[in-house]
Amino acid sequence: MQRYDRFTFKATKTDEGFIIDKPIIGRTGILRYQNADGSERIEYRPPEEAFNADSLASIKGKPITLGHVAMVNNKNSKSIPILGTVISGGEQDGDNIRADITLYNLDTPHRELSCGYTLDLDETPGITPDGKHYDAIQRNIRYNHLAVVQKGRAGNARLNMDGDQIIESEDKKHMAKVRLDNGLEYECAEEVKIELETLKANKTKEKANFDALQGKYDAMKVKVDKLEKDLADEKANKSVNFDEAVKERVKMLDIAKQYNLDKIDTLSNKDIKIAVIKKVNEDLNIDNKSEEYIDGMFDVCSEQQINIDSASASKRRIINGDNDNKMNFDDFDYIKKMEELKQAEANAYKGEQ
Repeated sequence: MQRYDRFTFKATKTDEGFIIDKPIIGRTGILRYQNADGSERIEYRPPEEAFNADSLASIKGKPITLGHVAMVNNKNSKSIPILGTVISGGEQDGDNIRADITLYNLDTPHRELSCGYTLDLDETPGITPDGKHYDAIQRNIRYNHLAVVQKGRAGNARLNMDGDQIIESEDKKHMAKVRLDNGLEYECAEEVKIELETLKANKTKEKANFDALQGKYDAMKVKVDKLEKDLADEKANKSVNFDEAVKERVKMLDIAKQYNLDKIDTLSNKDIKIAVIKKVNEDLNIDNKSEEYIDGMFDVCSEQQINIDSASASKRRIINGDNDNKMNFDDFDYIKKMEELKQAEANAYKGEQ
């Protein structure tokens, strides 16, 4: 969180025209801030935080800027008007903090100071030792820059610069204050504050509309992702089913050829199955039979053809004899071998081989 507090100072000039001073740059006690919605926030800076050694040391070497443009760093310092430098750490002076400063130029009618700093805000309300209520406590204050501004928070609007006393005009009293979301606080005309608050309200409304559209987009994306997944799964299943269908077709054509069926390439799978069944069982009536019945009959016919092929192989082995032993034609019993061939063929048709 960032804060800017303002205090009037007096200064003197060197022969070179530089301004040297040791002004008050901060203090302890109650500090009042205006929230963006116009409400007041009361923050307490206790002495142990204001005069903390690390906090006081953090102001040394920091730039003095013309107004609060931003928190200063090496990347944006060229774009921010730098008027001078804080050349010492902060020092306690009663309830105030002072520091030595040098201003190289003061090309502005403003004559008050404002510290830009970061802090941790302890949002615990309470009562100060002198009985004043506060909403939060400022802790771990670390200074970033010191700015020359138009009007100070401390309420002391008088200052002396080169012997000229400047008194706050009545117009300044009607300046509005606004605090941005990043904690920066600025003075501005009342109409500027109204316009800023209108813009913030519109931004909040647009954010709500965006969130609603984002919700609809996310819901549609879930649906699209599901459709894409379903499509990919369907393509994969079709690929598997196609491969299986090709294998089944090749096997079916091979069995049909073994039964010497003609023009089978133009037939459907079902018609090929029916042709094979009728080839094996000419008198079998399969009209109006179910798909399951035809599939079962075809499987039986396929197994039967396999057994016949096995029997033919057995015939060849019987005729040719064992490959490891030469046949003795003198001892060959033709009648016995013929009986074995007949038995093998019978067994093949019975499905016993």
